[in-house]
Amino acid sequence: MFGFLRKVWVQLSGFLHDTVDNLSDAGRTARQAIRELDGQIREAEESVTDVSAELRLMQHEHEKATEAASKWGRVAKTAADSGDRTSAVEAVQQQVQAEELASSYKANVTRLAPMLEQLKARLSDLRQKKLEMQHKTSVLDARSKVAKAESRAARYLGNVGEKPGVDFDELERRVDRQEAKAAALADMAQDKAALDVNKRRQDYSRKDAISEKLQALGLMPVGDSQPVQIPLGVGEKKHAG
Repeated sequence: MFGFLRKVWVQLSGFLHDTVDNLSDAGRTARQAIRELDGQIREAEESVTDVSAELRLMQHEHEKATEAASKWGRVAKTAADSGDRTSAVEAVQQQVQAEELASSYKANVTRLAPMLEQLKARLSDLRQKKLEMQHKTSVLDARSKVAKAESRAARYLGNVGEKPGVDFDELERRVDRQEAKAAALADMAQDKAALDVNKRRQDYSRKDAISEKLQALGLMPVGDSQPVQIPLGVGEKKHAG
């Protein structure tokens, strides 16, 4: 049962670690995409600036050419009214050239203006996209932090009590041995005490038997309180000093 739970825990820990790594990679990838998008925004801003400046220049040149055409038209009329045909012709020629130039500038303005609007719209889209990506990146970072915290908590919960540094099973076996040894010593002490009691009882019985035999031989009066010397033991002899 414990082996199965450990296996499940290892798999769960691996899954949590993979999740944290994936979220971290996702955050890095998102930030890299934002940096690349910043580059596109800078390019778009430069394009808008360049095209806008060129458009302003074309509009200014168109206005100048239009004014010049108007001016040469007035000069031609004045010369014609005064009968100066040569000056009138020259003025008309200048007027036509100015009108052609104004027309060319107008065509350029007409062509560049929509492109400028498209560039501005594209730039606006890029900026909006950047804001969205920044928001999503913030969400990913927040999720990554939570996942890391969960992973740390899970590792802590999984390690609590797993290896406390003390093998209580071994300690219990050691105490069991100590208790068994103490019990054996106690049994031996009880056995020895019982032997001592039995020996004393045997000594008393021996004294009684000796007294009875002495009385039977008439060597000891009945009721004599003199203690009887008991031999040292079977086969033992008292050595004379």
